[in-house]
Amino acid sequence: MRPNTVTFPPEGVKPLGIIQFVHGMCEYRNRYFETMKRFNEKGFICAITDLRGHGENIMSQADLGHFGDNVTYKDLVEDVHDYTMFLKREYPNLPLILLGHSMGSLIVRTYVKKYSKEIDALIISGSPSNNSFAGIAKFMIRCMVLFKGWRYHSETMAKLVTGPFDKAFDKEGITNTWLTRNRNIVDAYNADPLCGFTFSLNGYYVLMELIQQVYSKKGWVSKNPKLPVMFMSGANDPCKGSERAFKKAVTHFKHCGFQNTYSKLYPDMRHELFNELENDIVYTDILKFLEIKAGIEFPI
Repeated sequence: MRPNTVTFPPEGVKPLGIIQFVHGMCEYRNRYFETMKRFNEKGFICAITDLRGHGENIMSQADLGHFGDNVTYKDLVEDVHDYTMFLKREYPNLPLILLGHSMGSLIVRTYVKKYSKEIDALIISGSPSNNSFAGIAKFMIRCMVLFKGWRYHSETMAKLVTGPFDKAFDKEGITNTWLTRNRNIVDAYNADPLCGFTFSLNGYYVLMELIQQVYSKKGWVSKNPKLPVMFMSGANDPCKGSERAFKKAVTHFKHCGFQNTYSKLYPDMRHELFNELENDIVYTDILKFLEIKAGIEFPI
């Protein structure tokens, strides 16, 4: 099994369900400890693994952002599914909520194309909107691979994919402020060698595959059309694109068979909702969603 962490409710608190987290690109599972603790306090078992090419899933710094020479988006989806099934075996008879952030949101949406019946609710945070550049990017990457190989870490691709995100916040004078207004979080991210790295060409290719899979109209076999789904994004998150693009992403998901889908944009917030300054409202909204839409009963 890939490096993982499972945290539990405080002693004496009966578990109400399982929340399986799927983190975003260029970060790792340790960044979710505080978020998991918040949900533990409400009665949830929380679990997370490091994605391939992230955190403890590397042999050296050069492996950061490289999923594997022959790895495709399907391998990332199967990794998530394998962990889902492990959690359901270990903690049976509990509802399982899948929560994907950023690139993780692309993975979990591709996951429910095939495995929607395995989960009881889906939460999508910091969702990247559709990008017509994905097909062109894949062509560019294949051309670069001919000369550089799949393990090459391309600054050119980094500038094209995530480079524009900081532009709206240039006046703040620090990189990666697009993540959150919480300066302490941004400083910690920038100082962490396991964050903010450049993907390999393989990593960027898999990312583009995920975008195409999520926004394709093909391959959706919705075996759980009543699955409760919540899209959440900061209104000032550049990753989502425009508000119109965000709404189109939500509508697309409904058209793919998941009519029980809801969404919310948070004014002034940026990409990492759980790390934002007023994140209490985010936690409150998720708990309300799980209670009202997923039928999880919280003790009075």
